Amino acid sequence: MVFLLILCLFVGCLIVVPLLLVALALKLAISLVLIPFRIAGFAIKLALGLSLGLVALVLAGTVLLIPLLPVIALGFGIWLILRLAKRPPAARLATD
Repeated sequence: MVFLLILCLFVGCLIVVPLLLVALALKLAISLVLIPFRIAGFAIKLALGLSLGLVALVLAGTVLLIPLLPVIALGFGIWLILRLAKRPPAARLATD
């Protein structure tokens, strides 16, 4: 009975080990084929993440600047008034 068990184990190993090696080789080949697609997917994710992050940053800056619009408009108005009040220098005639 022990001999039969050892014989079944030996035959099972002769069948299972090559099947495991074939499965490993197939998995490796499929992984090598899929590497360019994974790299392309990573590049697309990175580009989308950076561009959407930049858009979100611009939108957040805009939302934060909206309450400051009256202060900016007041400063711009004061600057215009000061600019209008300042007289330009008189033109001088060139004399030799």
